[in-house]
Amino acid sequence: MKRFIMGLGVITLAIGSMLVANGTAELIGALIIGFITGLVFLGNMSMRLWRAAQLSAGNAKRQMLWGLVLRLLVLFIVLFAAVQISTQVFSMTALGFVLCYAWAMVLMIRMNSAK
Repeated sequence: MKRFIMGLGVITLAIGSMLVANGTAELIGALIIGFITGLVFLGNMSMRLWRAAQLSAGNAKRQMLWGLVLRLLVLFIVLFAAVQISTQVFSMTALGFVLCYAWAMVLMIRMNSAK
């Protein structure tokens, strides 16, 4: 978790400094909203996986499908709200989500391959 938070901090600092240099510092909030959406997405996925591991195959499948629907619904709502504001806000929110999700996957892959 420490590497994950530090990585997001470095990513935020790098992209934030580029946004400030371009004169679009107001988009940093959209980036952070994307990160938060990614964290909700990852948290929901991990909790559902944890619960599904203790269920029978049929119940685990149902648990994971409902989780997928909920995660995609949250993502859709956030991105729909962002696109209503502007294309730039949508792009930055989507970028924040993708970076958060990708960074988490990279860390999980590294953690599992090190074992």
